[in-house]
Amino acid sequence: MEDIRDERGVPISTGIPLAVRIAFVVGIFLIISVGGMVIGASRYGHVWPADKTTTIPLGPSTDG
Repeated sequence: MEDIRDERGVPISTGIPLAVRIAFVVGIFLIISVGGMVIGASRYGHVWPADKTTTIPLGPSTDG
């Protein structure tokens, strides 16, 4: 199809393809999901303030 108002025969855009729109929506969903999982998992396994890190038990003692 060509633009009838343009004498050069410029093609008319058909817009953004459906596959690109679907990929965009899925990509945004995945970005938000991964960000949410990172924020949710960041609550566990951290010790604050840093001077408390020396009191973390690391496992059974092999001294005995």
